[in-house]
Amino acid sequence: MVEGAVGTAVPDGLRFTLPAERTASVAALAAAEQQCCPFFDFRLHLDGKVLHLEVRASADGTILLTELFGPGA
Repeated sequence: MVEGAVGTAVPDGLRFTLPAERTASVAALAAAEQQCCPFFDFRLHLDGKVLHLEVRASADGTILLTELFGPGA
């Protein structure tokens, strides 16, 4: 979902910046992830030519969040 994205840490999660052209595919994958992992909070923000995707989790989901979306994932 986030390969090639620029990632940064945000409170309780991670923020990825991707080309806006990937919005539809990222939104579809985020929706699918939400079905299996409702403890994740996905937020998408279109900003001109880029899409910012924030993925957050409660303390219980932080380890899984890092495993799925963190560096080297």
